Amino acid sequence: MLRQTEQLIHLLHSQPRLSAAILQAYCQMISTYGDREDAAALFKLFLEQPEDYRHVMLLDPVMRCGDLALAQEIDHHSFEQNKLKREMPSDILHVLGYMGYEKYVDYMVDCIEMSDWDLSKDACLALMHLALGPRHEDRLRAEFEKVYGEPLFPEFLPALSFKFSGPELVPRLLAWGERASTDCNAGIVLGIAAYGEGQSETLKQLLWNPGWELYAIGTGSHWWAYMGMQMVNLSFRELILDIKKDTPLEQEKRDSEETDMRLVEHKLDILHDLLDLKLSRALSPFRFVQGVQEDLTQLYTLMFEWSTVHQDDSFLGRIGRYFGSDHPLVNKYLQLNKRMEEGIFRELERDLLQMS
Repeated sequence: MLRQTEQLIHLLHSQPRLSAAILQAYCQMISTYGDREDAAALFKLFLEQPEDYRHVMLLDPVMRCGDLALAQEIDHHSFEQNKLKREMPSDILHVLGYMGYEKYVDYMVDCIEMSDWDLSKDACLALMHLALGPRHEDRLRAEFEKVYGEPLFPEFLPALSFKFSGPELVPRLLAWGERASTDCNAGIVLGIAAYGEGQSETLKQLLWNPGWELYAIGTGSHWWAYMGMQMVNLSFRELILDIKKDTPLEQEKRDSEETDMRLVEHKLDILHDLLDLKLSRALSPFRFVQGVQEDLTQLYTLMFEWSTVHQDDSFLGRIGRYFGSDHPLVNKYLQLNKRMEEGIFRELERDLLQMS
């Protein structure tokens, strides 16, 4: 068992009101480096107060480090008459799906159309990991068609589109997303991304479309968009080069080309918020997703280094040229610059520790 797991158990026993930020840091560390023993110990700790949100946070490392034997134990403690016990959080469904535990597929499908948003979401996330038979596929297809085109619907139902249809459904998902409430588009984004690398360009266009509001001050869908990037292998390098193409510094190009300043500002906001998630090392909720492994040093160089000594063509130089030195984007990217420098140090330190 990791020393950090033992420390976390002690902390939660001695400090019941432990800061969520500290708890999250421990959970992320254990999720990355822990094993089955850590997962079992944290599930036992979770059972002490399953209705407390701090204890619910423990389920993330349980999910990532556990195995099918632990999934059976989770089942034993969490279900009654083939339904979640009242005191158990819906996160349990996601945990079991991630682990590949198929016993409750029928119940999970039932949960999708329930009015409880969390229960519906976690059921959908679980089912994304599990094999479904024709009966379940037909039911999902029927549920999809029943709500298709509505502005509000079970938000994560469209994420299961790949379970009952091929990528020919993507144009319908896009059309739905144009009409759907931005409070309810995370599942549509995931549904498109679930078709894999062939939807990389489609997802990039969604990120660049202000109407989808895939930024941090929107509806929270930026987190799911970041996960979608990993599902389609869309790289930050590609996003960075896109923005550079949109912000030429040569005077003649700026005079001859019309630049949509609001769109450029939107793209810069999106890139900032997505990189912020990368720097926070947000973990994917999907076991089957690897994502693009991009070196922070290379991204930093591409964004913040001058390519020549004659002109500041870094992102800060471009922002200053297009928006002025007092624009809020300047401060946002100065802070991002600092965070990336700190992230580079942590990357190098981690590589060194793994070699020792």
